[in-house]
Amino acid sequence: MNILKKQSVAWVITAVMVVAAIVIGLTKAPAISTPEGPGGSYSDGSDSWYVYDDADVLSASTERTLRERNRQLYESMDVVVACVTTDYGRDDLYDFAMDYAGSIGLGQYDFIVVLDISGENYWLIQGSGLVDLFTDDDCSAYAWQYMEQPFARGDWASALLNLTQALADWYAGHYLT
Repeated sequence: MNILKKQSVAWVITAVMVVAAIVIGLTKAPAISTPEGPGGSYSDGSDSWYVYDDADVLSASTERTLRERNRQLYESMDVVVACVTTDYGRDDLYDFAMDYAGSIGLGQYDFIVVLDISGENYWLIQGSGLVDLFTDDDCSAYAWQYMEQPFARGDWASALLNLTQALADWYAGHYLT
């Protein structure tokens, strides 16, 4: 008599497989998006709220505006637009942006925009939950339309403020949670 042919054994194996799948899925689950970003919380605008001026090119006023915009987006739609300035200077800015998005725990309906000051480049990436609503072509078009001219002039603040306002307007018109 083959033990694997018994119905009770089949049920036990199925239950074990379901539990194993759940455990594996939970261990590989992405980080939950939080409004603070790593190590910060919103209070007077001095903490992250997904604004990282690593290249030190933004004024305190611009950073406060970007943080406030993210706070409003988070409160109204549970989304953020991470803004990063860097002096990365290499050709793989897309990979850098993807890695940065992962390290700060962006969610599937968030955006990240990275301005590489020394590399004279920028990149906008949408979360995985937006790819059908806001395509890669849309990312390129928005970045070009709202950032190219101020970025080319070295006006990093206007580039970020223009783009994040356009994305906030897009969220308001197309994606309401």
